[in-house]
Amino acid sequence: MLRAIIVDDEPLSVKRLNRILSESGTVDVNGTFLSPLDACEFAGEHPLDIAFLDISMPEIDGMSLSEKLRELHPAMHIVFVTGYDEYAVQAFELNALDYVMKPVTAERVARTLDRIQSRPVAAFPEPLFAVRVFDGLRLFRQDEERILLKLRSPKTEELLAFLIYRGKVSREEIIDTLWSGLEPEKAHKNLNSTLYYIRKAISEARLDNLIKTYRKEIWIEEKHMTCDLYRFNRLVKQIRQSQEASVLRLIEQAEELYTGPFLNGKGYEWADAYGRQLEREFIQLLELAGKIHLEREERKPALHYFEAILKLDPLREDISLEAVRLYIAIGRMNEAIRYYHDLEQLLQQELGTQPDPRIEEAIRIATR
Repeated sequence: MLRAIIVDDEPLSVKRLNRILSESGTVDVNGTFLSPLDACEFAGEHPLDIAFLDISMPEIDGMSLSEKLRELHPAMHIVFVTGYDEYAVQAFELNALDYVMKPVTAERVARTLDRIQSRPVAAFPEPLFAVRVFDGLRLFRQDEERILLKLRSPKTEELLAFLIYRGKVSREEIIDTLWSGLEPEKAHKNLNSTLYYIRKAISEARLDNLIKTYRKEIWIEEKHMTCDLYRFNRLVKQIRQSQEASVLRLIEQAEELYTGPFLNGKGYEWADAYGRQLEREFIQLLELAGKIHLEREERKPALHYFEAILKLDPLREDISLEAVRLYIAIGRMNEAIRYYHDLEQLLQQELGTQPDPRIEEAIRIATR
């Protein structure tokens, strides 16, 4: 049985299609949703083979929803169900399996299901295009050649980086961010030519086109690429939902990905706030790992994570206290004393204050 969901903001349409699919004998409707956001949440937690999507919905349109579902299930079949034939071309450009007009009939749905039976589900091949946005911006072929890709200009790099950061975004927002000082007509021309040069560089490297456009929106199609930022964000979400047994392994993976600040050295103003957010999230992961190791009395691994935090945020006195205590506990007294003096100097320079008295007290007791 095919595992399916139906997403449509019209209850009668959902009820009709649900009945037709249930009576087909080949589909198990796992869920029906009036809200695309609820459908996305469900899809993130359940295996699915096919989604029947209305195109015109208020929260997220069907085209956008199909992209989000494909991110969760790359091999999922998508069938658009709508009353507007004008969307047919766009539907098939987005690799939909089929396009069904309302009102839906059992005969028409049967033809769709026949197509599925004759077209077995297959996973997408591993993407060859790789993007790294931590500690700079690097693009390369993810194969044995590992060819670095060069873009035409700093603006083409910035546009690609902005699309990776924002996901689906309107042309107006791109222009307001990257070409705010230009007249509208010239700004639109610059946007179109910059998109062209990105696509050209990707095609010359014999890679799939990953930039899609629909009406006034532009987005990156993730299935054609791997990106350290996307992997990092997925890990953060997994860690928040995981049991302690698997948390440390996931944090180790996140630490491997976070090699430096987001788009380090590029100087994009729009990236500053998001870069700080990512750093805060990374520090939270390091702190979680350090505390888990500390509770297990695994001192050296705990110290590793606390030292990593202090490299990013040297003014964290609570972490400084834990690090000094660990230096003392594992017999590295000289490092504890040296660290205390460095912290004392830093706090005086930056804030005009003295370290937490408990840090000095821990050293004093240990040196008696």
